[in-house]
Amino acid sequence: MNYFRGFSLNAICQGLIYTLGLLNHVLLTRHLSEKDYGNLAVCIPTVMFGALLFGEWMNRGGTYVVGRERAREEAIGNALTYGLILSLPVLAAVFLRQTFSDSFASLLPLPPLLVAGLIVFNTLQKAGMGILLGDDRIKLYPFVPLIFICLYVGGNLLAHFTIGLDLENVLWIWLIAMAASAVAAFLPFFRSSLRIPTPSRAVFKRTLEVGRRGAISFILIFLLFRANIWLIKFILGAETLATYRVAINFADMMQRLPNVAGVVLLAKVVRGQDEDGRLSLPVARGILAFSTASALALLLLGPFFIDLFFPKYPEAYIPLVWMLPGLIFAGFGSVFNTKLAGQGFPPVTMWAPGIALCLNIPLNLWLIPSMGLRGAALTTSITFTLWGLIVSSYYLRQAGLGWRDFLRLRGPTRTI
Repeated sequence: MNYFRGFSLNAICQGLIYTLGLLNHVLLTRHLSEKDYGNLAVCIPTVMFGALLFGEWMNRGGTYVVGRERAREEAIGNALTYGLILSLPVLAAVFLRQTFSDSFASLLPLPPLLVAGLIVFNTLQKAGMGILLGDDRIKLYPFVPLIFICLYVGGNLLAHFTIGLDLENVLWIWLIAMAASAVAAFLPFFRSSLRIPTPSRAVFKRTLEVGRRGAISFILIFLLFRANIWLIKFILGAETLATYRVAINFADMMQRLPNVAGVVLLAKVVRGQDEDGRLSLPVARGILAFSTASALALLLLGPFFIDLFFPKYPEAYIPLVWMLPGLIFAGFGSVFNTKLAGQGFPPVTMWAPGIALCLNIPLNLWLIPSMGLRGAALTTSITFTLWGLIVSSYYLRQAGLGWRDFLRLRGPTRTI
């Protein structure tokens, strides 16, 4: 499948995922208290961080070894074996949370068994999707998260009309949906046979070697994008965090298309189909145009959309506006970062988000107490811009281009 067809399919699926996710948040904000919605807002990145910590290397490395080395069967065997082994120490580690102080427990009000299950199934889902991507199964790749969100939204609707929605019910529904999507990620590989491939130590080592660089890079980027959620919860409380989460719902829309573009691009890069960079540049330029147009639309129509979908949180518009400049830079920066990731995660993919994160944390600690949510959003804009500029400058220099070439739509092009 060529880039444009793969991008179109993924964009349509991601549009459905975002729409269903937005409707899900509308449902949750209307039937959960502000405190419960704020606690859910901090639970989501906490579970995601656990999955990144334990399994992102398998996702990133799996894409690389399947795409570059055609080691699909070995990667499947390694992923399933790792998932089984992971379940025991993760479960034990989460139960240790009960020995922590009550203050820590109040920051993370999650049943330990739920945390363990969510981390394990999220890790398996990521591993399966990494193999799908490396195998260039772009037609199947977007349906895994689509299955998850359909089950998650459907489960929440069913609970609303039957047993009622509370935080713990929502988390159990999340767990069931995640488990089903993890199974769906591996199911295409077992259509002809249910035999589990034998794990390979050699492929495991290469997966770890490449994947750990990718994991470090992605974890740093994730923390750059989400660290202020924990800080807002700690400094301002769950009710205030609920307002910020509403702003993030719209910010996620702006980042959704760059993520789709990057995913489809990565499948081509790891298979050696963009060695000259003639695909990456027009994609990044298109994302710059999309992000700019989206920012202007949210600037003008943000109050209308917030009042329509989240009438309890009109204050979310202010932090959303302060985020917009950084989201523009993060959009095309993420495309260039994906191109570099497909080349084996050079050091810049790690130190660029590392520098931005080192600025992000102290800025948040300084600005959140004095400016509230505006301070968190301003920090987001500053550090997203810094990260996007560093990664983009590195790639353009590597390609022998300057910013004028990129912004003037000059340089190598290619039919996509």
